[in-house]
Amino acid sequence: MPSTQPSLLDDYCMQLGSLLDRRHTERVLNGARQRAEAATRLAEDALQQAQAADRAKTNFLANVTHELRTPLNAIIGFSEIVESAPPSAENAAYGKYIHEAGTRLLGIVNNVLTLARVEAGKLELDEQVASLAEVLGASMRMFQHEAEAKSLVIGHENETDHLIHIDPSKIKQAFGHILSNAVKFNADRGSVRVSTRLVPTGDLVVAIRDTGCGIPAEDLDRVLEPFNQVEDHLTRENEGVGLGLPLARAMIHLHGGHLTLTSEVGVGTLVEVKLPAHRLRNSSAG
Repeated sequence: MPSTQPSLLDDYCMQLGSLLDRRHTERVLNGARQRAEAATRLAEDALQQAQAADRAKTNFLANVTHELRTPLNAIIGFSEIVESAPPSAENAAYGKYIHEAGTRLLGIVNNVLTLARVEAGKLELDEQVASLAEVLGASMRMFQHEAEAKSLVIGHENETDHLIHIDPSKIKQAFGHILSNAVKFNADRGSVRVSTRLVPTGDLVVAIRDTGCGIPAEDLDRVLEPFNQVEDHLTRENEGVGLGLPLARAMIHLHGGHLTLTSEVGVGTLVEVKLPAHRLRNSSAG
């Protein structure tokens, strides 16, 4: 009669099958564990990003409350004085203060609304061919008075003009935000230098370099995000709600460009705006 005992071959096959099943199970478990760990890391990253966004919004609310309260108090206070006093040169000065405070307040509100439109994808470009030198010149003239008050030298170092296809008002706004920071955070008798150059790719780079206080390396990415500032709202010496650089970057991105920021504390900051080559029309000696 044939033997009913398993042969050595049958025993080997059973052990091999068991080993393969165990290894397959281990691979499945390892894969599941790795996916679980990856999901955990993603969840932790998402939580950190949400917490950072929440802190940014909290800081923004603190900053914007301070920034709105100051001009509003000026508007209310001076308007009460003007309302109750007879006409005089002093009242004219109060009227000037009211106008300045209202303009500042309007600027804050407009910046917030512009950022909201950018994030909603509803900000459109009104493009035309414009002179880069004229756009930069207009942006620099906006801050000439502030620069003179601090004995700052602010100027454009290049002699070459470029015709570019842009939305002049939005590019002017972008450079305005950059120059505002360059002047605001600069020391007395410092400088703000604007230069332009074509890079080998054909792109046009506008560099704005200041001799201001600089930004710590760990804060460079943060200041490019909306509602973030290096200084705390209780200790900072300068006005602002942390929208200038984020708005500038958004305007440049709308044009297909790129904004980069490098800085050294106590030395100064360099902002470089790269506009793509396809936006250039021609160049001419200025």
